[in-house]
Amino acid sequence: MIFLIVVAGVISTFLVFALLYLLFGVGKTFFDVVLGWHKPSKEIRTDGISIQSTCKYCGKKIEQDSQGNWFEID
Repeated sequence: MIFLIVVAGVISTFLVFALLYLLFGVGKTFFDVVLGWHKPSKEIRTDGISIQSTCKYCGKKIEQDSQGNWFEID
């Protein structure tokens, strides 16, 4: 029972920080560098096939996949 409470606490904490990252950029180093989550800057480009931008926090080139997730490109 204690194990389930600890797991629920960890998941809840992660979700709160993930929401804070998406809204305000809190913990950007962890989410951007460790997990590879990227948030596009206001300038989003398309070439008719792919959607590209630069990461708002790390400045790397990123591209959006078919599920709406952003990932780093070379």
